[in-house]
Amino acid sequence: MHDVLVVGAGPAGAYAAMRCAERGLDVLLLDAESFPRDKACGGVVGDTAIDFLGRDVLSLLEREGRQNRLFYDWRPIGELDARIYFFKRRKFDHYVVRRAEAAGATLLENRRVTRVDVQRDKVVARANGDAYEADLVVGAEGTNSIVARAIGASPHAHTQKYASIKAEIDLPPEKVAALGIDDPPHQNTYFFSDLMGFGWIVPNDGSINAGYGAFMRHATGLRQRFLDFLAHFDVPAEDVRGAQIPYLPARRVYGDRVMLTGDAGGFVNPWTGCGIDDALEASEHLSAVAKSAADRNDFSATALRAYQDAERDHRRWMQRRGRWMKALDLIFPVGARFPKSFRSIVQLGARLA
Repeated sequence: MHDVLVVGAGPAGAYAAMRCAERGLDVLLLDAESFPRDKACGGVVGDTAIDFLGRDVLSLLEREGRQNRLFYDWRPIGELDARIYFFKRRKFDHYVVRRAEAAGATLLENRRVTRVDVQRDKVVARANGDAYEADLVVGAEGTNSIVARAIGASPHAHTQKYASIKAEIDLPPEKVAALGIDDPPHQNTYFFSDLMGFGWIVPNDGSINAGYGAFMRHATGLRQRFLDFLAHFDVPAEDVRGAQIPYLPARRVYGDRVMLTGDAGGFVNPWTGCGIDDALEASEHLSAVAKSAADRNDFSATALRAYQDAERDHRRWMQRRGRWMKALDLIFPVGARFPKSFRSIVQLGARLA
């Protein structure tokens, strides 16, 4: 039996596994896919992720940007200064998984967990007909987490999720330059008066990452809108992938022998839809609480509540951002008539979020 079983080997789960192993715990890491693999994501992270992973991760860097330029119905409305790093998730995620293995965690790929049973003295996860036992299970397998259901946490409400779709497209340098995102490298974000959501384009090395996201209740026809978005730039659609992303933190991210991180716990920046920075911060706190619980041999909800307590300020910060997104749902149509006012609202929201 293992000390910790982590379900989901994306950045949240792999980092949790890495840090738990570095703290001396026996860790088993399960994932439904094999690595390297891709994910529907913009591949944008900030300084927080670099701080947690260390500067070595920059060896995988595609481009580094200093600005996010904003557009409304194709018109420029301003820019936000930000240090941002562009990665390909296929490489980035594999890197964190390798770090977890190097720290001592055991990785089992192509293991889709379909059931988690929390018992008095252990937790049992079932995948591909096999059973895996541990003192503690970490749910890091995304928005519709099986592990979350083990503590009675329902999947994130339909009204609290984004639908996201993206493509990574190989382009020659002159085509990337024509998109206006490469000199200097930066992100372009496109808002529209008829959609509560946004599109994005970021430069990679020899390619771009383009995507589209919207509240689930506005997501009808999103794929066709994304294809039209690409056609506007005369860019072909290649390897289009979709995902659902929460934009509010889960009410509870712990239970008897269970903790949640990443999208499973709603650790996502609602303003951008990016979650890697927030997930790594959560997983750092999670690993400390896991070690403390193991040292005391106490995996009760009472003991693991320390995780949610440690994340209190972080979760409030995300909730503030979520409230701004709800407000923007009402404000968006006004922006078409008052772009200067809308620009101020966007910039204010970014500062307060």
